[in-house]
Amino acid sequence: MVSRKRRNKSTRKKVTTKASGSSLLRRTWNNPAYRFVALFVINLGIVALVYILLTTNFFSIVEYMMTGTAGIVGFLMSIFSSDVVVSGKFVNLGSFPVKIIEECTGIYEVLIFIAAVMAFPTNFRKKLIGVLFGVPAMYLFNVIRIITLILVGRYWYNAFEFMHLYFWQVTLILMITSVWLFWILKVVKREEADTASDN
Repeated sequence: MVSRKRRNKSTRKKVTTKASGSSLLRRTWNNPAYRFVALFVINLGIVALVYILLTTNFFSIVEYMMTGTAGIVGFLMSIFSSDVVVSGKFVNLGSFPVKIIEECTGIYEVLIFIAAVMAFPTNFRKKLIGVLFGVPAMYLFNVIRIITLILVGRYWYNAFEFMHLYFWQVTLILMITSVWLFWILKVVKREEADTASDN
């Protein structure tokens, strides 16, 4: 039989543990860096889920994105070379063909960027500016990436695998971070500084 004193001590211990747990959670949430990471992960999960649901039911949109990207890449390259041929999702530079697949559209980088913008502590108008500015910037960068890979594959094939699997993967991460930081510095912080100076 457990004594009343021991039961009370055990109950107090449970209450203290619960209190310390909620206190830790509150302190973590109140830390801006931890809160951003948590919101970023949640937002990334939401946009990924929405993307999966949309593409499962409307994959034709992704097909248009792939053929559209191939068309844009082919058009830009044809300005400088007559050896460019576009056929559906394929872009050929001379004897070197490249197929534009889903990952080549830049959609995954865009989803990561949107999740990071939405997680940042600022108002909706600034977030909207970030998305409207950032998405086209990253798409343009992605088109430049594809053009570079096609040129490397055509004229320097031995370096193609390294450029495709390593160099541009790291560069894409830097690109997402750079556009996000540019938005923070030029839109979020600048407007905050302008508001402070007006007051």
